Amino acid sequence: MSLTSADTIRRRFGDHRPGLQLISVVDAALPVTILRVDVLAQERKPLPLLEEFILRFVHAGVREIDEIAALLGLRRDQVVSTVADQISSSNLVRSSAGELGLTTLGLEAARNLAAVQPVLTQLNVPFDRLVWNAQDYARGALIKKRDAQEAGLEILPAKKSSRVDLPDLTVERFNELVESREDRARRVEVLRVRKIASQNVHLYLPAQLLVYGDTESGEVELGLCIDGDLQAAHGLELAAADAVIKLGISVARPEPRPTLARELEEQRVGSDQVELLRVAGGRIDPEVHESSENASRVEDMAVRSVGVHEHPELLTSALNGAKRRMLLIAPWVKGGVVNTDFVAALERRLRAGVQVHIGHGYGPDDKGSDDFALRKLANLADRYDNLRVVRLRNTHAKILIFDDQWITTSFNWLSFRGDPNRTYRMEEGTLVQIQSEVDKAFDRYNEILNAGGVDPRVQH
Repeated sequence: MSLTSADTIRRRFGDHRPGLQLISVVDAALPVTILRVDVLAQERKPLPLLEEFILRFVHAGVREIDEIAALLGLRRDQVVSTVADQISSSNLVRSSAGELGLTTLGLEAARNLAAVQPVLTQLNVPFDRLVWNAQDYARGALIKKRDAQEAGLEILPAKKSSRVDLPDLTVERFNELVESREDRARRVEVLRVRKIASQNVHLYLPAQLLVYGDTESGEVELGLCIDGDLQAAHGLELAAADAVIKLGISVARPEPRPTLARELEEQRVGSDQVELLRVAGGRIDPEVHESSENASRVEDMAVRSVGVHEHPELLTSALNGAKRRMLLIAPWVKGGVVNTDFVAALERRLRAGVQVHIGHGYGPDDKGSDDFALRKLANLADRYDNLRVVRLRNTHAKILIFDDQWITTSFNWLSFRGDPNRTYRMEEGTLVQIQSEVDKAFDRYNEILNAGGVDPRVQH
């Protein structure tokens, strides 16, 4: 399975909780147990049950309609109607004396029906422990808990801690799953679930947790997306399980947005106007905002707001597209961001000759960061002279500069998927695309990295 972009989810499901904002889209892991289940199954028969029995009775020598009706305990008109259908299908014929007989096609159908026998077989069934039901999840999409934790995925709670019992599995649900599969041409029908042979394989399905909230009241609600679709049943179970409390999730007012020099603030296009332009796909009315007069696209704005959901996409753009330089400063480094994909993309930039500077750290130690994520950066720095990783002593800056773009923000660039406090805010930043200003910012933050995190301009 693949995870849908946060921006796509925001546009599709951002208004699904009236009165609440979609504050964050968090990569999560859904608990799944692989059950090995013994079932009694057979190849699905092509005829309805009544038609099958009538053909089999005629094949056995019962040729009178009244006799068949008596044996089946049905009204005569019900049998007559079904017999008429089988005569129309060229499976039955009726003699002048009123006796039924099988055609060549009918004889073949009766023999095939008699040959279909139930067999005992074993199925591997993914069982979703949040909604407590069997699901048709692809085995290849499931991952181990260790891998989910190293990727910084939010581990979701199960509905129950107990083992799955036989009454939790129904024949109707099994046949629904069989019908939904692409290989349904096999036409297998489960007749009975006999026993659970094993349930010792516990895995996780990557999904996306939607955090809706009101930063004023602190109210929080959760949703869940699987393969880009919002799952209503999972949302209800998250609420019933008090997942907000169990996961320690809260929402809060954002930290103040870092302000720029007065002349840049005067040019800045606010979040409301940026969103209007995105939705309209056209020009912002210059009478509404003077600085937008020559900006027909968001990408052309010299100074504009950056919303919380856009930050990860800008980081991805830097990792995939920086040509000359990249500078990143963030307080914490978490494995949910600095994962295998991050390191691979960063290494591609380094091989392309991009000069990369990374500063991290806040306070006397790295307790807010993941050791294995820091090691990944250190190992890469040992191999490439054009990567510098600096442990900072004390800086509040959260900066991303790549080529001629500069983003200053309150967003934690390298830990947004693994905030240890699980407090989510509608962080806002500013993107500047004026080359002279970007150059000045780059030089300034380079000095901060050289000084170990202390801004030389404010030293006493």
